[in-house]
Amino acid sequence: MNQFKALRFHRLGMPAEVLQLEDVLSTEPGEGEVRIQVHAFALNRADWLYANGWHYSQPELPARIGSECAGIVVATGHGVDPGLLGKSVCTVPFDNCRYGVQGEFADVPVRYLAPWPKVLTAEQAAAIWMQYLTAYFALLSIARIGPGDHVLVAAGSSSAGLAAIQLAKHAGATVLATSRSLAKASSIKKAGADHVLSTGGDTDLAPEINALTAGQGIRAVYDPIGGDFMQRYSGALASKADIFLYGLLSGEPTKMDLVPLVRAHAIVRPYSMFNHVCEPTELAAAIDYISKAIDDGVRPIIDKVFDWPDALSAYGHMDSHSQVGKIVVKVC
Repeated sequence: MNQFKALRFHRLGMPAEVLQLEDVLSTEPGEGEVRIQVHAFALNRADWLYANGWHYSQPELPARIGSECAGIVVATGHGVDPGLLGKSVCTVPFDNCRYGVQGEFADVPVRYLAPWPKVLTAEQAAAIWMQYLTAYFALLSIARIGPGDHVLVAAGSSSAGLAAIQLAKHAGATVLATSRSLAKASSIKKAGADHVLSTGGDTDLAPEINALTAGQGIRAVYDPIGGDFMQRYSGALASKADIFLYGLLSGEPTKMDLVPLVRAHAIVRPYSMFNHVCEPTELAAAIDYISKAIDDGVRPIIDKVFDWPDALSAYGHMDSHSQVGKIVVKVC
């Protein structure tokens, strides 16, 4: 095999506009790496940010894209156990600068491999690690939510939001989710949310939250919105609430009103799961927890699966903001 097809971009911009399906020269995997024949890969909002040059990681052009796939190990680099050959694996999210998995083959560091759960299809297996790891480290590892806790999941119809709802319910918490459109409320409740609040307009959410929690307030907030959104729920925080800020969907810097945060002894955490997956012990614990949740019946919610020749259309679908759950591309 001298070359294979992969998605790459040569300039920054909207993925649907700058990504190209190109022939890529094949090289041997490097030290500590494996080559995967990709069966399916998932799109993430991080990929959209990366192509635009707005992600924590900055691309080195021309660049490949994506960090989440499922496939079969077909080659191993120096220092890698050759026993991995032929194994079914997934990739967990990693630094995009040097790697990209959205193609027919992908070379990735062996330390960022996870098992492909036998109960999942390739499309499902490609769609688990970004969303569930992001939710796990925040809600389970740091906040340690459990029965009796109320959790607020903003942007509940996103893949990250749906995964947070699922893991919070698996842990026994009560979940309040938000959505700009209540047309998505039934899908959000199907994922396990106990209540869905509309964020259409700019109304204060605190009175509704306090009523729904019988005045107990929110123990943990999972917020990818930014802007002034925190001010709409900060009046309904439980004592020592954890607020995880992990995105900027509003396109605006986060604004904070200190008074309600101080009154609640709240902890505001700028958060990225990339700060945790690089720690082997933390990653191993997360993979173990999520694997057990999958054994218990937790399943990724997939909005739509695209065939490989239509991969660019998958990014167009992401730009529509109409999806509920994960967007996946089936390669083979």
